[in-house]
Amino acid sequence: MSTADDHTDDADGTQPVDLVRYRAKQMRLRLLLVVERLLHAIERRDLERVWLLLDDPEAYRCIPAAVREEALTMAQLPWQSLRAPVRLYRYQYLLRRLGDDSLDVTFDRSQLALDFAPTPTKRRPTTVRELPFGERRSPRGEPRHRGRNRRRSGSR
Repeated sequence: MSTADDHTDDADGTQPVDLVRYRAKQMRLRLLLVVERLLHAIERRDLERVWLLLDDPEAYRCIPAAVREEALTMAQLPWQSLRAPVRLYRYQYLLRRLGDDSLDVTFDRSQLALDFAPTPTKRRPTTVRELPFGERRSPRGEPRHRGRNRRRSGSR
């Protein structure tokens, strides 16, 4: 007969439970159930049922707006319409893919470490470099005159 003490992982005899993963899995399963019910209601063109499913606070919060709009539009189409709720199928596919990924992937904890030590800054040289500017010349190559031809600023 197996007991809980036989399957302990920690040295102190307690069995760890990862509630975050459990809650995420439960949420994903509930959303998959809502999506399946939506698809069934769309097949029957039951607009009231689609509205009831989409008005659920969890569905409203987790199902993207484009997917909700598509579900409502699809439920209003006539029976002869051959359109498929592509966005809803894609959302369902993505939810299922989330469950297929293994969450027990080992990762490098050093990537999560933050280094708060101040980094050394490079000091700028204290010497000032001056750029030589030559004398300004007119388009004809003559030195500019400081007389009538000088531009005047509007501040005078």
